[in-house]
Amino acid sequence: MRHVLTRRARVRLALPSRARPAAVPTAALAAVLTPTLAAVLTAALAAVLTAALAAVLTAALAGCGSSPARATLPKKPLHVKVARADPVRQTPQQVVIAAYEGYWRATNDALDSRSAARAKAILADYIPSSAIPGLVRGLRMLWQRDEVSYGSPVLHITGVTLLSARSAAVHDCVDMSHAGLANRKTGRLVGGLGQSHENLITKLVLEHGRWLVTGEIPVVQACSY
Repeated sequence: MRHVLTRRARVRLALPSRARPAAVPTAALAAVLTPTLAAVLTAALAAVLTAALAAVLTAALAGCGSSPARATLPKKPLHVKVARADPVRQTPQQVVIAAYEGYWRATNDALDSRSAARAKAILADYIPSSAIPGLVRGLRMLWQRDEVSYGSPVLHITGVTLLSARSAAVHDCVDMSHAGLANRKTGRLVGGLGQSHENLITKLVLEHGRWLVTGEIPVVQACSY
């Protein structure tokens, strides 16, 4: 059981192959995607690493969490599964999607690296440099508790909007019901699993030729896939 947990969690991605991602209304997104980096990155990590990571990154949530629950672990690691429209021609939207997918993988990889230096190097391509120190501080707290990533979130990208030449938003209905955190030594889940339909809008900005995640906002309205 333990050897499964120490393997790096894989993010599975699902994007309808019959059509390109639909555009999300630009005006509506611009109204809600005001960059407040500390807050939005906390929300982003809460989605990726479950509520336990949000707790260590947000002082207001410090001490929150539920009692560990024993769970049946997967017999073998899950693999990346990507299905995207038009794999040959890279549209601007698809370049944004690639960066968004990479960000999710990077957060898991950074957690499982159990090394501040490696985590910084992994995250450097996906989030602004100013946000990395705070993120690594949160990861250190998880490492001290011997927590590792468990399972695999599944991304269902429903829309991509280019807000400007250097700004974009991804609308995703993420399945977190098979993803969470587990104790590396005991194999017990920490705080349970996430929801099957997490409605999220993520903002990315283009800096030095790379699309970086600068904000992620949970949407109250239900999503579907």
